[in-house]
Amino acid sequence: MAKKEEKKLAYILFVEQKKTAKEISQLIGVSEKTLSGWINAEDERWKKDQRIRHASPSQRVANIEQIISNLADERIKLSCQLTEAEKGGDAKLAAEIRRNISKIDDAVSKWNKTLRDINKETKVPLATYLEVMQDIFQALQHFNPKLYMQTIEFQEKHIHDVSLKLSM
Repeated sequence: MAKKEEKKLAYILFVEQKKTAKEISQLIGVSEKTLSGWINAEDERWKKDQRIRHASPSQRVANIEQIISNLADERIKLSCQLTEAEKGGDAKLAAEIRRNISKIDDAVSKWNKTLRDINKETKVPLATYLEVMQDIFQALQHFNPKLYMQTIEFQEKHIHDVSLKLSM
């Protein structure tokens, strides 16, 4: 296998499948030292790509919500400082604080957009979910009719609960 192809395959195994360097070296026949070099090259891009790829949407949402919360706390502090600067007649300081508030408002707006985008890309449409579940339940009915009949109550409750959750 050519070095370029080995490196490409190693990247896929590391980033997408989260294989270790030892596992990858055994699979493609290169030394662990070579793999470590590839993994750590380019400012550890492979590790960053792996973290990004495997960050769950709920964890990403939680992280962004924390960032927004921190920005909101900072915004509140600056608002109090602005009030004090205005009361003290310090126009120069008040102008600087307003600029900082504006930067925070802009950052919050951008983070909120990112949050909406994540929710949009990860939320399964209700119609799609219902169609998939119908296929699963039909497959269960053909595979094991007795088990299918035992799960009818669960199926109805599950579909009802998911319908309520996804229609919000």
